[in-house]
Amino acid sequence: MNWTDELKRRSNIEEVGDLFVTESSIMVKLLPSRKAGSKPIAWFSNGVVKNVRVAARDISLLVGKVRRKTSVVRGLTVMTDRGLRFDLSKSRLHKAVAQAGFEMLN
Repeated sequence: MNWTDELKRRSNIEEVGDLFVTESSIMVKLLPSRKAGSKPIAWFSNGVVKNVRVAARDISLLVGKVRRKTSVVRGLTVMTDRGLRFDLSKSRLHKAVAQAGFEMLN
């Protein structure tokens, strides 16, 4: 590892994000940078992720598009349009977030 790699590693800013999932789109907002983005989806139907691999890819691509080059996103707080009583563990969203490489924050 040379000195430029070490400098890049030290300058990474850690961010967390909010992931909001609806039947037709996903939205991400990162903090503290306040960057946000959305993407249309077709893999979330009736409160269940139909294809975990595609969901993980879409989540990873959207976060990668929104984040700054010097930031590292570690965790995502996941919410849906189904309300507070919706069980996220049955929806398989936690599997998609984990497969995308992020920790699911509560």
